[in-house]
Amino acid sequence: MDKYRAMAVFVQVVESGSFSAAAGKLGITKSAVSQQVTLLEQDVGTRLLHRTTRRLNLTEAGETYLTGCRQMVEAAEMANQQIGQFSKEPSGTLRITCSHDFAARQLVPLLAPFMERYPKLSLYIDGSDQAINLVEEGIDLALRIGPLIESSLVARKIGDLPLMLVAAPSYLEQHGVPQVPAELVNHQWVAFTQLAQPYQLNLQGVQGQRHKVRLYGRACSNSHASTLEMVVSGMGIGRFFEQDVVRKLEEGRLVQLLSNYRHEPEGLYAVYPHRAYMPLKVRTVINYLIENRAALGALG
Repeated sequence: MDKYRAMAVFVQVVESGSFSAAAGKLGITKSAVSQQVTLLEQDVGTRLLHRTTRRLNLTEAGETYLTGCRQMVEAAEMANQQIGQFSKEPSGTLRITCSHDFAARQLVPLLAPFMERYPKLSLYIDGSDQAINLVEEGIDLALRIGPLIESSLVARKIGDLPLMLVAAPSYLEQHGVPQVPAELVNHQWVAFTQLAQPYQLNLQGVQGQRHKVRLYGRACSNSHASTLEMVVSGMGIGRFFEQDVVRKLEEGRLVQLLSNYRHEPEGLYAVYPHRAYMPLKVRTVINYLIENRAALGALG
């Protein structure tokens, strides 16, 4: 038995939550994974995992042993990354997750020249509108909007995404143009439910006065594209990132509202698992995104 390989397999089983998931990540069979763990338990002379038909649980000995195994795996990863610094060229598969709309509109076009620059790098994008477990899914980097919730992850700010209020000319002709934030309560609101506070606006006037407005959501969606189309179709007023509506403003399909009032921008963050050493491919792409934040609609 290669004890160090078995220790690495044990760590993967715990992080993946099952033998099957670990086998998929490691590219080996489920039986091979089970055999490695069994041989490891025989070698250390104690059971590391409680196995049931539905889940795995660490034994007390397994919890203690896991700490050392993780340190071994991280040390090996660090050594591999450090030796890779001599080539100064990222390689391997870069796995990124972000919302489907953001990936299609901003991220993919921006990463095309990045991938051309680094031919030894492969790319996988998980276009998911739901936050996923980066460690369990083997994701290197997540692009998320808003504050970081998971304390076990590390976040680096790329920039701020400016917001604006817009409505279709047809809607404004029928319902009038609001001149101050308080008038918004009398209007129909189209809410993008993925935002932290889809039914509340926090605005700041030119003299610093703050306005908090609670809105009535006549229409809503968890799809950015659907929400935008609702507003373009005249269903109500909506709040969007500036980058997403600039073309429709130029075409006259949307009109900006309350331009004298400032929205608190949403932060765009690069989020990655906390590790002792950041892989070269992750550090390189984060620096690239920061350098090209304008293409993502973000302000520095």
